[in-house]
Amino acid sequence: MRPFAASLTILSGLLASALSAHAVQAGNLLSNGDFRESISSWSRLDLVSFSAGGAASPGSARITLPSRPEGADVMLQCVAVEGYRLYDLSGAARLPEWPGHSGGVSLRLQWHAAPNCQGPTLRGAPSLDFSYTEPTGWQVKERRRIPAPQEAVSALVVVVARAAGEEPYPIFVDDVVLRRSVEDEDFFIPTAASVRGAKGERFETDLWVHNPAPADRVFALTLWRDGRPTTPVVLHVGAKQTRHLPDVLSTMLGQRDAAGTLQFSYDLRGGPMLVSSRVVTVNPESPGNGTGIPALRRDEARTSAIFPGLSGARDDASGAFRVNAGAFNPHAAPVEAVVGLYDGDGTELGTFTRTLGPGEWLQVNDVFREVGAGGFATEGATLAFSARLPVFPFVIAVDNRSGDGTFIAARDVPLLP
Repeated sequence: MRPFAASLTILSGLLASALSAHAVQAGNLLSNGDFRESISSWSRLDLVSFSAGGAASPGSARITLPSRPEGADVMLQCVAVEGYRLYDLSGAARLPEWPGHSGGVSLRLQWHAAPNCQGPTLRGAPSLDFSYTEPTGWQVKERRRIPAPQEAVSALVVVVARAAGEEPYPIFVDDVVLRRSVEDEDFFIPTAASVRGAKGERFETDLWVHNPAPADRVFALTLWRDGRPTTPVVLHVGAKQTRHLPDVLSTMLGQRDAAGTLQFSYDLRGGPMLVSSRVVTVNPESPGNGTGIPALRRDEARTSAIFPGLSGARDDASGAFRVNAGAFNPHAAPVEAVVGLYDGDGTELGTFTRTLGPGEWLQVNDVFREVGAGGFATEGATLAFSARLPVFPFVIAVDNRSGDGTFIAARDVPLLP
């Protein structure tokens, strides 16, 4: 496994466990999915009976199936669901060694637009399939984050069994679970820092998290730097409260003298949370106010943008201003990014290209000097950005006298008729 893919897998697992450990646990929507109450609550064929002993519970469902290679629907249960939500389906099965016989069982999920699983099926979801394998003990499988169609109001869980042989073949099913997924939403603050600047000032990112819900919430913070995520840190915010985290990279993540992209993740089931940040300029000799940096959803990544009105991007003999530009690549593949600078009359001042590795945050300081246009009069200058895959570009114009920055918002490239 490539290092970035491994990092993503580890991060995903840590975030899921961290958030689910503190969120309200989603219970099993199925009644008697663990068969503690015999085989009640399930619509079933006469071929299904109760069997003492299960995967992780006192009992299981035993399906004694005559030869049926094409399979048969042997157990059903309908539950209410919500459209546009994510669901997890899991279960356990045991297919014993039986001379001259073989079989398999599948757990399938069907969505319906009417209550009680009435009417036509909207569409199905990938099934969980079990077949005879060595060893012959219980197999446990799970499929996570299955999206329900927008129109779905009910879902049918179907146990389908098949067998081949001259005599009936016994199949055991247990711990069938359908539950709401831990739905986490990600925000990305494209550039965050806790570093010392060239003029002796410090740049520190402060974070504000507002929880409008009437219950305590948790969220996870991760810093992406050098193409890798830090270990997520899980923090609390009280009901209807706002939590201020000054110099969050240093105080919460232990990342002093670091810069990168800050990822904020939380469980959506409790409702939205509001996130804002500011890179504060700490300069005792010439105090500054810093600049606000927006928190962007994952779907706000873009392949192109223009940044007009580069504040302070003009010829100045004192060198009082500079413009920094960069981007964060959220993908597991490298992305080539192209930056072009243009004067107010449309004259191209120069371009440069950078390749962002998987998970890499990159910042180029003083882009005008980068393209050799540091001595030009550049009133009305514009920066144009493009990349092959959606990334998070950012541009900040910095006043060298105080260290204060001005965040320049990305604009869509206009479509010409």
